Amino acid sequence: MTGAAHPSLPRFWQQVANAPHAYDLYALLRWLDARAGKPARLGYAAHPADEPLRIGQQPTLVFAPAALATATPASEGAPPRMSIYGFGLFGPNGPLPLHLTEYARDRARNHGDAALTAFADLFHHRLVLLFYRAWADAQATVSLDRGAGARFDTYIASLIHLGLPSQTPRGGLPAHACHFMAGHLVRQTRNPAGLQQILQAYLGVPVAIVEFVPHWIPVDASQRTRLHGSAANRGLGSGALLGVAVRDVQSKFELRLGPLSRARFLALLPRTPRARQVVQWVRLYGGVEWAWDLRLVLAADQVRGVTLGGDSPNSSPLGWGSWLGAHASTNTSTSANTNTTTDDFVYQPELYEQETATA
Repeated sequence: MTGAAHPSLPRFWQQVANAPHAYDLYALLRWLDARAGKPARLGYAAHPADEPLRIGQQPTLVFAPAALATATPASEGAPPRMSIYGFGLFGPNGPLPLHLTEYARDRARNHGDAALTAFADLFHHRLVLLFYRAWADAQATVSLDRGAGARFDTYIASLIHLGLPSQTPRGGLPAHACHFMAGHLVRQTRNPAGLQQILQAYLGVPVAIVEFVPHWIPVDASQRTRLHGSAANRGLGSGALLGVAVRDVQSKFELRLGPLSRARFLALLPRTPRARQVVQWVRLYGGVEWAWDLRLVLAADQVRGVTLGGDSPNSSPLGWGSWLGAHASTNTSTSANTNTTTDDFVYQPELYEQETATA
C-alpha cells in the first residue's frame, strides 16, 4: 500500500469499505500508523481522540473467514471505523458465552440496537491496538516507518558498540549502513575478508586487500642510538639501532579499489566525502593502529588525456586524475602497460584526515 496507490485517506477508506476482505489487519494498521500524522503511534495514545480510527468486533457465530468484516469511512466529524472478525469478546473463539454473541448480533441486526456491541467495542478498540503495538514493536521493519522510535536501531547499535551518542559514526557514515554490517562489526576477530566485504558492499566496486605491505617506521629522536648524550639504546646487541627508521611488514596493508569508472574514481580522491567514509569504515572495523594505503584503479577505457577548461567533462585535478598523451581509446599498448598506467594513484587517506582535523 504505497502513497501512489492511495493518494488520499478518504479514497483509501472507501477502497477498504468496498473490499474489506482484501486487507490484512496488521498491514492496514501499519499503513495508517505511518500516514496518519498523529504524534502518538497506534497503541501509545493516551486518549482515543489522538488515534485516527475506531476498531470494533463484528458479533457473529461463524469462524473468521477474513481479518476485516466491515469498514466505514469518516463522516460528520466521526473518525473511520472498522470491525474485525478475529479476536475479541464475541464469536466461537471469544471468552463470552455464545448466547451473548447471538443476542448482540440479533439486537444489532434485527432491532437496530447496537448498544451491547458498542459497549464491548470500548474494550475492543484499546485491546486490539495494544495487540497490534505488541506485534509492531517486535518488527524491525515496522520501526522504520516513522523517524522517531526506531527501537531496533538502538538494539543493533549497542551490539556493535555504537549505542551511545558519543559513539555515533563519524565521517558521514549512515547509521543504517553500520547496522547492515553488524554481522561483521560484532565479531571479535577482524579478518581482511570482513573489511573487503564491507567496502565492496558499501561502495559497490571490486575491493582487494594486500597484506604485509613493507614500510618504514620513523624512530623518535630520543630513542635513536647516539655516541654521546642520552644513554637510550646504546648497548650493542641489546638495543643499538642504526638509522632513523625501522622496516616493518606487519602493520600495514593496502586497499585496492577498482577497476573504477571515472565518476567513482573522482569521488574517491583525497578530501572527498567518499574517501572520508572509507577511512571511517577502516577505523570502525580495524581500529586506528594500522597503517594503510588506498590504491585507486581506473578502468582502462576511462583514462583521458589532459583537457583545458574546468567545465569540460574530461577535466580532472592535476596530479590526481590527469594523464598526458592518448590513453585507453587511442592507445594500442598491451593490457599490462595499460594496467600500470591506471593503477598508479596511491595515497594515505589517514594523512589527509589528520590535516583536515588540525586545519
